[in-house]
Amino acid sequence: MKLSRKIPLVIIPLIAGPMLLLGLLAYLQLKDSAETRGIQSIDALLTRIDSQLQQIMTTADANIALFADDSLLKSYLLTDDLEERYALMQRPLQQKFSSIQRAYPDYYEIRVLAPDGFEDLRLSTRNDPNLTEDDSHSPSFLAFQRRTNDDLARVEINPDNQQLALFVTRRIRLINPAIDSFQSEAALRGYLSITIDLAPVLELLNASSWPNALLVLSTSQGDILGSTQGHSMDVLLHDYKLESIIMPQPPMLQPMLDGQPYLHHARQLHTNLWGHFLLPERELVRESRFIGLLVLAVCVSAIVFSIPLLLVLVRKQMLDPIGRLNQALASLGDKQQLIQVPVQSEDEIGELSRSFNGMSRALQSSNEKIRTLAFRDSLTGLPNRLMFNRTLRRELEAARQHKHHIAVLFLDLDNFKNINDTLGHPAGDQLLVRVSEIIQANLRGYDSMGRPTEDDANHEMARFGGDEFTLLLRYLHSPDNVIPVVERILAALTHPIDLNGTPCYAGCSIGIAVYPEDGNSGDDLIKHADLAMYQAKASRRGGYEFFSSTTAEHARKRAQIIQKMHQAVEQQQFELYYQPIIDSRSRRLSSVEALIRWNDPELGPISPAWFIPLAEENGLILPIGAWVMEQAARQQQAWKEAGLPSLRIAINISSIQLQQKGFAQQLTQLLRKYELSSRDIYIELTETALIQGQDLVLENLYALHELGIQIALDDFGTGYSSLSYLQNLPIDILKIDRSFIINLQEKNNGLILSAIITMAHSLNMKVVAEGVEDEDHLAFLSAEGCDLLQGYLFGRPCPPADIEHLLANQEPVDAEHPSAS
Repeated sequence: MKLSRKIPLVIIPLIAGPMLLLGLLAYLQLKDSAETRGIQSIDALLTRIDSQLQQIMTTADANIALFADDSLLKSYLLTDDLEERYALMQRPLQQKFSSIQRAYPDYYEIRVLAPDGFEDLRLSTRNDPNLTEDDSHSPSFLAFQRRTNDDLARVEINPDNQQLALFVTRRIRLINPAIDSFQSEAALRGYLSITIDLAPVLELLNASSWPNALLVLSTSQGDILGSTQGHSMDVLLHDYKLESIIMPQPPMLQPMLDGQPYLHHARQLHTNLWGHFLLPERELVRESRFIGLLVLAVCVSAIVFSIPLLLVLVRKQMLDPIGRLNQALASLGDKQQLIQVPVQSEDEIGELSRSFNGMSRALQSSNEKIRTLAFRDSLTGLPNRLMFNRTLRRELEAARQHKHHIAVLFLDLDNFKNINDTLGHPAGDQLLVRVSEIIQANLRGYDSMGRPTEDDANHEMARFGGDEFTLLLRYLHSPDNVIPVVERILAALTHPIDLNGTPCYAGCSIGIAVYPEDGNSGDDLIKHADLAMYQAKASRRGGYEFFSSTTAEHARKRAQIIQKMHQAVEQQQFELYYQPIIDSRSRRLSSVEALIRWNDPELGPISPAWFIPLAEENGLILPIGAWVMEQAARQQQAWKEAGLPSLRIAINISSIQLQQKGFAQQLTQLLRKYELSSRDIYIELTETALIQGQDLVLENLYALHELGIQIALDDFGTGYSSLSYLQNLPIDILKIDRSFIINLQEKNNGLILSAIITMAHSLNMKVVAEGVEDEDHLAFLSAEGCDLLQGYLFGRPCPPADIEHLLANQEPVDAEHPSAS
């Protein structure tokens, strides 16, 4: 049966019958709808209350964890002498609590409780009486003692002011470094408690859209904590128990309150905190009755006027245009070309026709965009990983058939992170676009000179990651054909790239893998090119490396050392050796440099030149550095207790350690722990740590300098050697790199050394020369006034016992050659 016959037969019963039935049943249906909306409104309001309460609690949990970790509070609790605690530390702690309350005005009371629950310190912004000085028998404190967690948050009525409040308490366990050992278990020192005003939560109770509704906050036992204003709760709830819905019951009850039926909905907001919503049922009935009558009238009117008109107009205004659209849809599904239908009216069918035309155009455009997004990088427009891998697989098949070479190049920008951090991500994106253009331009130039003319698409480049690119070179007669391309790219990237007026130097390191020598699959070639790129970065930035078995072995050894290093950190397999540093005038042992050594049970001795850079890459330098500082401080204390002549220990510090907030305080605590002064140690760091240092690095350096801890600049002369940071940064000691000393007779190194020593002395810095290995080195450096000497001439890095032997057996100070200060 045709649609022209079906429509009249179907439309009359489908419209008239359901609309009449809908009108008759509107009252009951809309009543249920009103109840549903009421429940949704209730849930929405309770959700808002719950959300705000959870936000307050989350913030409070995070803050109390932060406040409890404060060093001043820890020092206060670790001071067992009560007179000293209250006389010297209570006022600073109160001032800190006062600053917290200024930042968080809702935290109107902060208390410190003793382990027995007695109030030790209280700071309140309100003039409430202190009725809870002893919390040892309070329900909250007893509940807290039964908990294994160190945090407790409870919503209760504050007995001091009878107002609703959130009590957040944290248990504080500490180790007293003065009397406890490093392995001792932390002991309970007290509790930190914050009382938070919940007035904003109570204000939400008045946000209901139902004017006669009653909203109540209660405990799990039904005790009322707060309610909407303007209602007499005693009249409404005198015979009704709120806890009835808290027990296992349906989610919605209908109690009779003051002779009227109410809807009662409850929701648990927190431990021992419930929200209740009570709505008079007549509010729902009144709204549903009005809407039901209105729907019934609309339904009858629609039946009377719409059906005859619809039957007259259905053919000319609907069936014929639908037929045309049907034909167009069939064509759209069968063809890939753009399909358009004529628009012959301005009604809905005309709009549908225009919508179809727009959909057809949008579909064609979307298909183009989908193909682009599926295979292209959105920033540079280069083929992405998926498209590159497809191309690589296709070219591998061609290379196998025609017996020629192809090469995969993996490029990584050397200076991208610094540019991104200093100039911002938009500048970093602009740099990536410019680099891709430069590389592509050089590829086209090379291809035009050396590639087959019948295939002008004989190179493929793709962007793999943030600052990584891949390059596919095809139809190579030998692996050496890659070198001109690589050198051309490297040369092009040595020129500055203008980023909105700022010249930037990108530079890149390139790894190369060639088929079939370095792999038979695309995954192998990409992996091997990536390994070769890392080898290029390790050997020299701005260069290139071919994949080789040595590269693979290097990667395997690198992964093995990283795995072993985790075990070494856990099992403390490291040792500290000490290399003597000699005063040039007295020839006596002045200080030692602490040098870490690692002798793995399976791999044997592993050079620090191998594992220290790897530790800095994966973050293990932090626990390793902390262990080195701890061991050096412990050894210094042992030497002092043994009565040996005083000497200082130089500790090498990584820039990653200096990027940790509070590093200066950490080192100060370590000195205090081992009863050392700031003159017993000094730290060494490299030029790279200063040049690439963040603001936090400089902040820690100045903090160390103010504490009297001297700072030595290691390997001077191998980096930027900028005079600006020598003059402006807190550097006390300049340590000349050993390459200048070993090659003393070459390339005017003697003149350079003299200039460095003179310059350092003019800046009130001491000079240490490392790499002193023969008497000629010693004579020259002594004549030039170098203060301190270090090298194999005086001793190799050795265990602490050898240093003790040197200290015990060195000659007394010559009166004519006093030790340098």
